[in-house]
Amino acid sequence: MASTRPARAGWDLDDETIPAWQRQCMQRSLQSARARAHARSDRFVRAATQLLREKGNTDFTVQDVIDRSKMSIRTFYKYFASKEDLLVAVYENVVAREAVPRLRKRIARVRDPLLRLRAYIEGLIELTAKSGPAGRTLTSYESRLAESRPEDLARAMKPQFDLLVELIEDIAATRRLRRDLTAKTAAQLIHFTVMAAVHGRVLGYEGASEIPARTIWQFCASGLGLAVGPPRSRQ
Repeated sequence: MASTRPARAGWDLDDETIPAWQRQCMQRSLQSARARAHARSDRFVRAATQLLREKGNTDFTVQDVIDRSKMSIRTFYKYFASKEDLLVAVYENVVAREAVPRLRKRIARVRDPLLRLRAYIEGLIELTAKSGPAGRTLTSYESRLAESRPEDLARAMKPQFDLLVELIEDIAATRRLRRDLTAKTAAQLIHFTVMAAVHGRVLGYEGASEIPARTIWQFCASGLGLAVGPPRSRQ
């Protein structure tokens, strides 16, 4: 008798009718395919990042990226719909793999939760101060993303924002914050405040660089409802 089961367009790993040995083969195949995809897409992102830092701007073409990565244009469009999608990936990569690990390394040297927030703010300002023309380009690009692709920007900034929420939660565990603030709301306020200060410095707004990082930290701490005195040791 012919089966009444509808024909499948493809295998489903959750299908309990698939033999265990075949499920394992499929899992290994998928893992291998994912690894190849990650490696190839990373090559394009690394190539674009190198070009951005060498040129100090995004005035390079998809062909430039292809030549630098030694991959094909067909492969490029398999992973990225456009140069704009690649630039989003570059920005996301810089935040997740460079900025956040460096911030965490700096914060890890400090024990006091409130001073860890200070380390975060001062570290972020120092990182962007040394970024040069490429940093200025990425800062301008961030503003563009906020207008044209806000969801992509939010996804790219998530690792950094999550770190800030973590820091605020640690402070709230040892000190009483303003009653009208949740950790997430406090993190949002500090995030936008600090990023505005960073952008002003990087883009050269008049007077922006004259505000010391410690003053920005003290301003944010007072916004949480915490009084801070003159800066002391970070330990």
